[in-house]
Amino acid sequence: MLRSTIVWVGLLALVLGCSEPFGMLPGGELSGTLQSVPSDWSFSEDFQSVQLETRPEDPYSVNIWCVGLGRQLFVVSGRGVENAWAQHIEADPNVRLRIGENLYELRALPSEDPLDRERFLAGATKKYDDFEPDEEQAAAAVLYRLEPR
Repeated sequence: MLRSTIVWVGLLALVLGCSEPFGMLPGGELSGTLQSVPSDWSFSEDFQSVQLETRPEDPYSVNIWCVGLGRQLFVVSGRGVENAWAQHIEADPNVRLRIGENLYELRALPSEDPLDRERFLAGATKKYDDFEPDEEQAAAAVLYRLEPR
């Protein structure tokens, strides 16, 4: 019993001490190889989850979905600006995104463009099998277009 408790406490300390996001738990500064921003984000479709780092002065990172549509890359906060990372973007739009082992320095800009929303929804529905937002979720969501700094 004591042995399993020690193992669980050790694992918890390891997870909490990690600077990388773990599942639904946020992390800190992301590691990886800094790359120039690509002209086509289609390769992001090979990754179900990416990591978004906000708040450059005190890095905060999360696992998140993204949709790459040619030259445009989108992320969405399904809970509007209730998410901590969305609040950070409202204060400072400078973010870093990790796809695989590569890091990209970007700006997250809210998009109210109905065409962006339509394209994002179509792309997310195609990419993610369990993506089915209802009207209330879609109305509350904030769509961010990620652009070069």
